[in-house]
Amino acid sequence: MSYFALLLVIFSALMHATYNFTFKKSKIKIIYLWSMFSVSIVIMTAIATFRKGFIFTDTKTIILASAAAVFFSLYQIYTGKAYALAKGDLSMVYPLSITAPLYIPFLAYFIIGERISLNVFVGIILALLGTYIIQLNTQLSNFKLKKISLKEAHIRYALFAGFIYSFGSIIDKIGVGKDKFFIYTYWVVIFMFIYMTINILMNKELKDKMFYCYKNSLSTVIAGGIMLTLSFLSYRYAMEMAKISAVAGVRQISSLFGVLMGAFILKEPYGKLRFAATLLIVIGIILIKMG
Repeated sequence: MSYFALLLVIFSALMHATYNFTFKKSKIKIIYLWSMFSVSIVIMTAIATFRKGFIFTDTKTIILASAAAVFFSLYQIYTGKAYALAKGDLSMVYPLSITAPLYIPFLAYFIIGERISLNVFVGIILALLGTYIIQLNTQLSNFKLKKISLKEAHIRYALFAGFIYSFGSIIDKIGVGKDKFFIYTYWVVIFMFIYMTINILMNKELKDKMFYCYKNSLSTVIAGGIMLTLSFLSYRYAMEMAKISAVAGVRQISSLFGVLMGAFILKEPYGKLRFAATLLIVIGIILIKMG
């Protein structure tokens, strides 16, 4: 992975964690998410008007974008469900919801034949070990390993979100192809917005509050939409230049940003343990870069 690709992924990770921070703080999660995507569409359409033939692309790209959007929409919805629960701390839910690198190398191997080095594999494992430790509700001085409690709904939702995201990432790698990252990302956002709109319209309570965020938190929605757009584009541009397993592994640094925001801004508990766990993630990222 080149240094430029590495910087793109780290920037994407920061944007991803930051818009998740605003997502966590929002009152009606799915409505806020839908509003962010509407802003993203406006931004990307404005950019696309300066790109010749931006609307026209091949059928394969459209099909791949629509398929990836299914998995990414489910990821966003279930992450929102986890955030909405009383125990759904940003510094716990967010790291668990981005555990896709655990599955991506294996899916990439079996589906698109992508191979990874031993360094990259070990780096991914260390990064995921750090992610596991983050969800342990204990003080650093009382640290001990224990299994993830799947009885907790917020943990189930967050882990499912991470698992389902991995399938979308594999489709992403195929869809991005060569010099297609913008047009592909544009259509992914379009389809995600469509799926979320259908989801909201099928729920009468949500339907009645569809434009809530535009009336009560427009500036936050616009900021979130900008960060979402930057995260999507920079991540897929990096994916165009490097192996998906390495890109997804480095993206785990976003858990560091999420923990810091949760501990220092939202004043969530167990900050020392969760911060220590991010050191494993950083070591993992170094190994991935070496690989």
